[in-house]
Amino acid sequence: MDLALNIIAIAVFASGCRLLAFAIMSNHFHFVIEGTIEQCMLFFEHFHSKLTVLMTTLGRKELADRCEPKFICVKDLWQLKDLIAYVVRNPFVAMKDVNMFSYKWCSGYLYFNSMLPELPKGERVADLSLAKRRAFSRSRTGEVDDRILAVDGIACASCFVDYNRVEAFFDDARDYQHWLLKNVDAQVETATLVGDRIVLDDHEMWDVVYRLCRTTYDVKTPKDLSQENKLGLARTLKQKYCATNSQIARCLGLMLSLVDQLFPLGAKEKR
Repeated sequence: MDLALNIIAIAVFASGCRLLAFAIMSNHFHFVIEGTIEQCMLFFEHFHSKLTVLMTTLGRKELADRCEPKFICVKDLWQLKDLIAYVVRNPFVAMKDVNMFSYKWCSGYLYFNSMLPELPKGERVADLSLAKRRAFSRSRTGEVDDRILAVDGIACASCFVDYNRVEAFFDDARDYQHWLLKNVDAQVETATLVGDRIVLDDHEMWDVVYRLCRTTYDVKTPKDLSQENKLGLARTLKQKYCATNSQIARCLGLMLSLVDQLFPLGAKEKR
């Protein structure tokens, strides 16, 4: 995964686009890019070309072959902030041991980080030996953009992510963190938009349940719901928020056997 940072850095400067956010996962990538359609397409072409070389070297070319882009044009600032938050949250959602503000294969730690100036600045890859430039760029020529900085042969995300521009989209650090942690419905809408599976943990599901109790059923807690309203809310949690049967049972105080009868296809899900 470290080497993927090099590939991203090369693709950013070769295409001329602005990379606003990224997340590298074991089986997929997310990017928020600013630029013309041509620049965005060129970014992916460079990225996919270098990824193919890397995966072939590692004997896993089939992973690069399965890499198909899905482009989404951003409509407004609100949706842009939703997408940035979604990308930064993605590793945290997928892996329980990930802190979204320190995961090095994601841009989340760059924004509003007062400790960023203390991180290693790296050295210009263009100044390294030809052998090291070849290893970095996965090319025979070893040609590398002068703006790329690296530490121990791995590109520094701070040199290829325009984090200052992203910070300008948010009011302050608190607004940024609110977008990441509190805007559950936006995360659900964005997951649907990009074609990802919606995954909310129990804390987030509880927030949804209590909010819907107040706004839809005019009660304070799920304990105050009638059985009929609990079943109605269960359907909402399943259809809109992709809650598992066990989550629904825990959050609404229902017998798991009853929830399994309501949603038999989800009876084997564990979460």
